[in-house]
Amino acid sequence: MQPSDPALAFFLDRGLGSRVVPTALRAAGWQLTTMNERYGVVDSQFVGDEEWICEAAAHDEILLCKDLAIARNQNEAAAVHRARARVFALANANASGSAMVHCLLAHEQRIFALAARVPGPYVFAVSAERLRRCRLNLGREG
Repeated sequence: MQPSDPALAFFLDRGLGSRVVPTALRAAGWQLTTMNERYGVVDSQFVGDEEWICEAAAHDEILLCKDLAIARNQNEAAAVHRARARVFALANANASGSAMVHCLLAHEQRIFALAARVPGPYVFAVSAERLRRCRLNLGREG
């Protein structure tokens, strides 16, 4: 699966911004939608995390997030689980825009392969060194 393959579409959370990361990923051939594009610049600030997670998954989009809170926060993790979302989240939430781009592009082939072949729900942490599957905090033993 190539980045320009229209079969895979990505949705970027508000933490990834609407300029640096989307521009670079689009230049690399990724098909994507940002929070601002879907909801509008003002309204996107008021869309709840559970709402956009479920909507993006319903659009069959792969979610890209700035941090791993989506796996740790019980409500967000439950939304990922319910929606059977496929999520790739940056392991370093303090990374600059260019560092975020570097991490995502460094693992581009593997992200596309996993997203195309592995059904959700899941969250993978993306760092410069590797991809690591994260456990979803569903608030139950087991």
